[in-house]
Amino acid sequence: MDINTEHFRHSLPIQIRFNDIDAIGHINNNIYFSYFDLGKTYYFEDLKASYVSWTEGIIVVARIETDFLSPIYYKESIVVETKVKKIGTKSFTLLQQIRNVKTQEIKCRCTSIIVAYNAQLQTSMDIPDVWRDGISVYEGTDF
Repeated sequence: MDINTEHFRHSLPIQIRFNDIDAIGHINNNIYFSYFDLGKTYYFEDLKASYVSWTEGIIVVARIETDFLSPIYYKESIVVETKVKKIGTKSFTLLQQIRNVKTQEIKCRCTSIIVAYNAQLQTSMDIPDVWRDGISVYEGTDF
């Protein structure tokens, strides 16, 4: 699928702060991860409010892979878009991108592997059916 036509149900506007800018006038690469974290937080809050009770376990990030496509500058209006691409037995793949609202240019894409985790047993766990079902309904697809 063409990255410019891929559908994301969840979109979060990002306010660029003064301290996000580096010496050459664009957003420092480290800051992108803060933006992606905000996207994850609001994605899961919206999902939780709508469909999922997360009391059966927690989630942890096991892997992050990022492609920086184009710099983001201070006055750009951007959003972080987030969706679940795939659900496995104990993990799922989260896709996020930062997009310029005015030009629609995709600035950066991030793929994260998220693992379901049982904090009491200190081990990974199977993704509960209620999570899988909730994500499927939210995303409008069967996993």
